[in-house]
Amino acid sequence: MRKSYVGEEKEREKAVEEASELLKFLENELKEKRFFGGETIGLVDIAANVIGFWAGVFEETTGVELLTKEKFPKLSNWTNEYVSNSFIKENLPPRDKLIAYFRNRFGIPNASK
Repeated sequence: MRKSYVGEEKEREKAVEEASELLKFLENELKEKRFFGGETIGLVDIAANVIGFWAGVFEETTGVELLTKEKFPKLSNWTNEYVSNSFIKENLPPRDKLIAYFRNRFGIPNASK
């Protein structure tokens, strides 16, 4: 997924297509569940943290939108549920500091959504 956000434009386009296919798979796995295992956060949810938290950080940093509510409504809802969970929220790094760090690291001024 990293290449979807940073890299050469041609490489990024291909990576976005590939990541979208993988996200479709996860979208289908959620079915009507709140979390991947049901009503509580489990191992798959924690493993999917790269989508639940980090994708949003990279989207805001770069302006590349990959995980949209229109394309992936179930996954978007899961993301909101996941990062809103009090235990998860208190153990995540500060989002604003990460965005500032990655903008500096990759030389990205202020990306607009």
